[in-house]
Amino acid sequence: MPRNLSYCDIAYKILKQEKEFPSLHYKEIAKRAFQEELLDDNNVIIASNISSAINSEIRKANLENTESRFISYGKGKYGLTENEPRGIFKEIRDKNNSVKDRLLKSLLAMSPFGFEELVGEVLRHLGFENIVVTAKSGDGGIDVIGELVVAGAIKNNVCVQVKRWQNNVQRGSVSELRGSLRPHQIGLFITTSDFSRAAIEEASDPYKAPISLINGKEFVEIMCSYGIGVKSEDVTVLDVDEDSDFLKIKNSIDINEDGTEIFCVYKDKTYYAIYFAPTKVMYDNEVFSSPSAAAVRVQGQQANGWKVWKFIDRTDGKIYPLDKLRK
Repeated sequence: MPRNLSYCDIAYKILKQEKEFPSLHYKEIAKRAFQEELLDDNNVIIASNISSAINSEIRKANLENTESRFISYGKGKYGLTENEPRGIFKEIRDKNNSVKDRLLKSLLAMSPFGFEELVGEVLRHLGFENIVVTAKSGDGGIDVIGELVVAGAIKNNVCVQVKRWQNNVQRGSVSELRGSLRPHQIGLFITTSDFSRAAIEEASDPYKAPISLINGKEFVEIMCSYGIGVKSEDVTVLDVDEDSDFLKIKNSIDINEDGTEIFCVYKDKTYYAIYFAPTKVMYDNEVFSSPSAAAVRVQGQQANGWKVWKFIDRTDGKIYPLDKLRK
């Protein structure tokens, strides 16, 4: 491992490069770091050390009431705070997550047969054909049967087991579904809860008939993507087009405004700016709408201005990140 990079620094570097997924599992972070020669080895211990280091940084930030570079999404997945949506986009995300939670609770309140009928409807949207909800048989046996046609020619006979549960599905339930399959049939297990690690291992056993798993959160995501049980609202978000040929808008400041001198060091050079407010920072005689925008102008790449810019606290003479001024 490079001497000047900690485990957290390595994780930040890997996550910073990630464009497709907002989060990565710590084992995937370790794998990519090893491929980029940021780690000397890639094993379970090193991967666990990365996870522990990230968790420690998050806990430290919480204790100090500061913002950590990382966010934990649970189940070993981590992302970067700077990539999280903010403002109205965060509000939209939080509203949608709240709706999904309510939708999942509604599924738990349904009758067993009502949930099986809903599963049949979702499978239709996924492209299944000849779907049959077997019977009002509670939780016993195979609940839904359907055909999944691939490339218009290959038909897969899929048998679905449905569990409207709050507790995690265990290995035994997955084994029972596999035992109910006939030759050339594929199993699909759908639950409102989740699956234990043993159940996941059983379903993915390469030497046995394949069993696919969909947990409650995944099922809700599928429902939302097809508009089942939810309704969508169009939201128009306006912003000024500063590149417009018709508008040449320049932010201005009152010369009587009190500001705080801030600075940052980039490539061994010190840059100075003036901080007036979270939405008003002046650098190089130009006013920016955020510290991050001013930092981007300095570094030529995405940057968290609240961490990049520093200031000298006149009360104790110490240097602090700009983030302290907005506390």
